[in-house]
Amino acid sequence: MMMVRCKGGCALIPCIIVTLCFSAVHSTSSGSAQDMTALLNKLIKGYDNRLRPNFGGEPVIITVGLWVLSIDSINVVDMDYKLDFFLRQLWTDPRLRHSWNDTLALSNNMLDKIWVPDTYFENSKSSKFHKVTMANKLLSISPDGGVHYNARVTVRASCPMDLRLFPFDQQKCNLNIESYGYNAENMQYQWENRTDKGVAVNKKLDDMPQYNLTETSTKRYFTEYYSGNWSRLQSSFGFIRRSGYFLIHIYAPSALIVILSWISFCIPPDSTAARIALGITSVLTITTILNMLNTAMPKVSYVKAIDLYLIVSFLFVFGVLVEYTFVLYVVNVHNKRLKRSMIEQEIQEAEEDHQISRPRKPAMNGNVPHKNHHNSHDYDYDPLESYSAFSNKSKKPSSHLCERSKSKSSDIEHRPLTYPRTPQCRVRTTCLHMIDPDCIDDYARVLFPLMFILFNIVYWIKFVIL
Repeated sequence: MMMVRCKGGCALIPCIIVTLCFSAVHSTSSGSAQDMTALLNKLIKGYDNRLRPNFGGEPVIITVGLWVLSIDSINVVDMDYKLDFFLRQLWTDPRLRHSWNDTLALSNNMLDKIWVPDTYFENSKSSKFHKVTMANKLLSISPDGGVHYNARVTVRASCPMDLRLFPFDQQKCNLNIESYGYNAENMQYQWENRTDKGVAVNKKLDDMPQYNLTETSTKRYFTEYYSGNWSRLQSSFGFIRRSGYFLIHIYAPSALIVILSWISFCIPPDSTAARIALGITSVLTITTILNMLNTAMPKVSYVKAIDLYLIVSFLFVFGVLVEYTFVLYVVNVHNKRLKRSMIEQEIQEAEEDHQISRPRKPAMNGNVPHKNHHNSHDYDYDPLESYSAFSNKSKKPSSHLCERSKSKSSDIEHRPLTYPRTPQCRVRTTCLHMIDPDCIDDYARVLFPLMFILFNIVYWIKFVIL
């Protein structure tokens, strides 16, 4: 019987010990929570969040650090960029010193009860805090009164850009941080003392579609306003544009259109419809590419690098049309000259035939008969008898000669437009009508490609290599 009791009593001892342990832990936790509540109430009791730390004394020092999550929407039209980052601010508030032997991690509701610096972004167009699922803010207080405030912020900041070298340009965009209401006598900013100079960048930023992040730099200085000097921090981000998109969609099509327009030099000059259609199509295509590009660009007053290439390409395809117009003009001059020379030759041959076929016989009475006396039996009537276009210009040519001239003229009009080619193409500078029109296309087939190749060499050396 005693053994049974002993065994039962021994079984209850572990249960009693476990119960006492749970009670001690619960009482300790309750005591810790109560102590923390009492500590926080003590910190904010008599605390005036309207006054900065060290009020009336030395300026409070705000240490700032950035952790950049993403940079996107670099807009050349509005000249701004979008930045998403964690903003860290650290300062010391002697009124928040406590006896707790660890840093207090507090809810962001505590931010409404303590003093917080009125930091803002001077070149910001729009800014916002993230509030999903709760406000993305962190607050902690160390035993010596050091306050750590962290918040996630998205800022769209202005970024003035110089686009003269577009799309081979490099841009530098700044983010300016300063206080709105406290001048340098009350509050000053400084960057965190780290190897990255206070600005850490996410490695995923190397995969931006149109830009490469080349550098980040920080600077601290004072700005002077009418009401005094303000402390400012500046973070700079250097970008270099990726030009692959523009090479594929702008430069390559423009160069191919210019080369395509040279097919006009291989089409005979009398194929007017084909050459005009090809030239106009090339001009309209280059114009369309130029307009499409300018709709996505700001209306700047200077010529960009890509504009220069498109304008020169436009001049090349327009030059093809001008070259064909010049060919038609030269052909027209040659045809008129050929027609005039053949008419003169026909008139001369007619006069020579008339002189040969009309023998001179003396009259019976010794007088020369009148040449308009057609009833004479000594002479046969000749329709060319009264024609003397070169001896007497006041008289009109006879109808018979006009018919012959018209017939010859119609033969000329049905001949090919080109002037008979010389054995070797030589430009005769003595007169415009001495230029062989077919040789103009031969020269253009050589000069246009050479000039375009030379332009490309100079262009790419200037804007890419140098």
